[in-house]
Amino acid sequence: MRAVVFTNKEVDLEGLEIEEVYVIFAKSAKGNITLSERGEMLSLAQSKLPIIKRAEEIIEKLEKKHNVIGMSVVFGEYEKEIDRVLEAQKPDLVIAGRYMPLTEKLFASNTAILFYRGKIVLDRLLYVHSEGAKAEKAMGWLKKGKEVLLLGIVEPMLPPESHAKRMKEAQEKIKKELEEISTDLNANRVVLVGNIGEEVKRISSEFDADLIILGKSIGKDKVEEIIEKTEVTLLLL
Repeated sequence: MRAVVFTNKEVDLEGLEIEEVYVIFAKSAKGNITLSERGEMLSLAQSKLPIIKRAEEIIEKLEKKHNVIGMSVVFGEYEKEIDRVLEAQKPDLVIAGRYMPLTEKLFASNTAILFYRGKIVLDRLLYVHSEGAKAEKAMGWLKKGKEVLLLGIVEPMLPPESHAKRMKEAQEKIKKELEEISTDLNANRVVLVGNIGEEVKRISSEFDADLIILGKSIGKDKVEEIIEKTEVTLLLL
């Protein structure tokens, strides 16, 4: 597996089958000035040199376990660098902290995205299933979990009195899909009606999830809401 890691600190990739790594070391400098702007003034260079040195230290540690195929150090315009590296490296997985911009190009790609919240643990997995989700993409990950909870969410249709039949049909559809997904898994299933962001936050806390898995089909805005509201490592497929 080839991964792009967007970070400003050390990352522990243990538990992931990663062979090749490209690192985007993202860090703010004075006024978010990029290397190409205003030339290399002494004060600017002095603020950047320790950051570059820190990036090199992180690379050295990654090289002990992975084949590091490249690195870029970015002081601003993160979106452009993410899209450039995505096009050049064509990774299977992008690994990032909460602060990484979720670009339109990255979201539209087939690349999986792991929003990193510390050590990666695959014991208690929460899979979020909604209308249009393609569960087959998640199966390889779900089979690694020791405990798996399949959560089906139907968002309310307003006004409820006009959409009662449609809501019931949607719940039955997701219930059936979860039954099919769980055929080869030792998993519990829950189907509920509610706001995806709020329910994922609540259920992930109650389940004490190590990893939340969800599909891009729920939409970029809702994904960003979940990233903002939860403190759990999140895998976006």
